Amino acid sequence: MNNPGKCVGLVGAAAITFAILLPGAGYAADLSGPDSLKDAPEEMMEHSHGGNVHATIPAGVNGAAMVGQGEGMAMYMPMVMDMNGTYVGTKKISTPAILSTPNQSGGGPAYLRMVPESMTGQMHMLGAMYGVTDAVNVMVMGNYTEKDMTMSTYYKTPMSGVSPLVGTRDYSETGFGDVSVTGLFRLYEDGVNHVHVNLGLSLPTGSITEQMNMLTPMSLTPTYMTMRATYGMQLGTGTYDLLPGITYTANKERWSWGAAYRGRIALDDNSEGYHWGDSHTLTGWTGYTFYPGITATARVAGTTQAKIAGKDPQIFGGMQGANPAWYGGETVNLFGGVEIAGHEFGLGHTRLAIEAGAPVYQNLNGPQMGQDWQLNAVLGVRF
Repeated sequence: MNNPGKCVGLVGAAAITFAILLPGAGYAADLSGPDSLKDAPEEMMEHSHGGNVHATIPAGVNGAAMVGQGEGMAMYMPMVMDMNGTYVGTKKISTPAILSTPNQSGGGPAYLRMVPESMTGQMHMLGAMYGVTDAVNVMVMGNYTEKDMTMSTYYKTPMSGVSPLVGTRDYSETGFGDVSVTGLFRLYEDGVNHVHVNLGLSLPTGSITEQMNMLTPMSLTPTYMTMRATYGMQLGTGTYDLLPGITYTANKERWSWGAAYRGRIALDDNSEGYHWGDSHTLTGWTGYTFYPGITATARVAGTTQAKIAGKDPQIFGGMQGANPAWYGGETVNLFGGVEIAGHEFGLGHTRLAIEAGAPVYQNLNGPQMGQDWQLNAVLGVRF
């Protein structure tokens, strides 16, 4: 294995697995023992459930809470992301700069001739969690995805130094994405702090053979050609992916805080001959309850992702999304949001959280579309 990021991820996952399998790992690190909450004061019990300390979790952080033995939780988690502009590294480049970039996809015109103007992605995630024990939970998540892109097509040969615009067209792909199954294993808990590891597997249930009716740059007269959609417009990865992670949360009086690591590591190439680059995300947050049941949150998230490895021979053409090397990079996002705890308003064990954010740093393998803003929400019901 010659991928350093993959080596680090697999070694980390192995260490997590070893820690989980240690005798009594679910309680051994708990300084006050498994029965520590039996004699806790009433105000502490209000912030705990099934032996797990409650802390506010921002909407964009999945798998950061646990339920007690025999309990369950159902979740609906919509996400909307808007992308705009094309970047090479940290710099946004113009349409003429894109059109002067050599086409490296292996087919089509000599230079890029299809320029993405904007893209919106919607992901409607549904999840369920069950407490096998207080220290071991199982979570299953699936999603329905919609991707909409507006792209301008320019004629293959510049005339008088200017590339004529053939036309601008909207493209969309919709369908079910990949499904994940994750185990959550508690390592430590006291009256304030909680630590658990996440170890999951993503299953390749989403399509990677979606087609688009493309406006071709080979003719000045609008002409369409059906061809395989670019990597970013596909609905799934086509691979079994390891999903390692670790989560820390804490809650004290009006304040809560936490941090989490999430990774995604493809275990092999998919049926079309490629796999998405390994991704690693670190996030940290804080929350302040300014009114009973209503908590404001602030979060920062940093992500690094490698380029796509391998190539689908049916994805080619004069568009930047057809080049697997022009995916991945580094981003830092800031989010602000609010969480509403339903029990404070007579709504039982329900939770509504929402947050919005935008990147403050993007260093992308490009030319590649950059992110403009993102909106996350979650509605949870515990039973």
